[in-house]
Amino acid sequence: MTAEPAAPTINTAVLNHFHGWEGTVPSGFFAYFLGNRSRADYWAFPEDIRRLYDRERFETFSGPSLDDNIFDWLILLEAVVEARDEFTMVALGAGWGRWLVAAALAVKQLQPIPCRLIGVEAEPTHFQWMLEHFRDNDLDPADHHLIEAAASGRSGRAWFYCGKPASWYGQSIIHDRALDKLAGEAEVEYNNERARLVRTVDLAEVTEGRRKIDYLQMDVQGAEHEILAAAPQILDRKVKRVLVGTHSTEIEAELRDLFGSLNWRCQYDVPINGNVVVDGVAVTLGDGVQVWINPSI
Repeated sequence: MTAEPAAPTINTAVLNHFHGWEGTVPSGFFAYFLGNRSRADYWAFPEDIRRLYDRERFETFSGPSLDDNIFDWLILLEAVVEARDEFTMVALGAGWGRWLVAAALAVKQLQPIPCRLIGVEAEPTHFQWMLEHFRDNDLDPADHHLIEAAASGRSGRAWFYCGKPASWYGQSIIHDRALDKLAGEAEVEYNNERARLVRTVDLAEVTEGRRKIDYLQMDVQGAEHEILAAAPQILDRKVKRVLVGTHSTEIEAELRDLFGSLNWRCQYDVPINGNVVVDGVAVTLGDGVQVWINPSI
């Protein structure tokens, strides 16, 4: 088994390729580094914070916030900088699509190349929010491939937690054979939560027709290894860079073994609740983060 590496040194040099946005943020929205706007309703903010967004205001950004999203920013921007001719990103567990929209704005700012976004999200309200979020940021969802489904190791159907969209972004596939016996049911109560029978898609279906994926981002609440281990040949043939949000030490070890067997290069490997220092600021992660680069692409 591949040993867990030491804590990495975080390289923020890619930020030099981009400039922060400044402008007017409409009431009811919050904004990010590149000017991507999200509706405040998408997040269960404390009331005192929520009130800050209930007015139009002018904001200036010098860079992304130094918090546990810093890897999402840095790796996305590195993938955009390295893209040639076109940029393609896949987000599995895309939520409201914030990182897909951020990628589109990064491409627009850096270089005039086609941008293809593929987002997979099974929670029904989150999926509708993703469509809305694209439109709010002047992107037509019809120009991209947004899939209402759960990412899985195989295409088909599965039970999936849903509900509480603003306060819960940890919905996941439910592995319980007892649910499979509920003939004719589409939605049930399970563990005091809502469970819905949803479509599932595997990596082969998600990447069908795409020659190259510049960046694959995953936040799939425990299905990380299952999805990737089911399609190592697709990873090796099509995918340049992967960022995985990890949710158990067992999965972290499995991913090291999987990517090690493919001879991919590990760029970052920070365990759950790991600590890193970014530009002199200590940052504690929630989920773990692994970033792997395919040397053959």
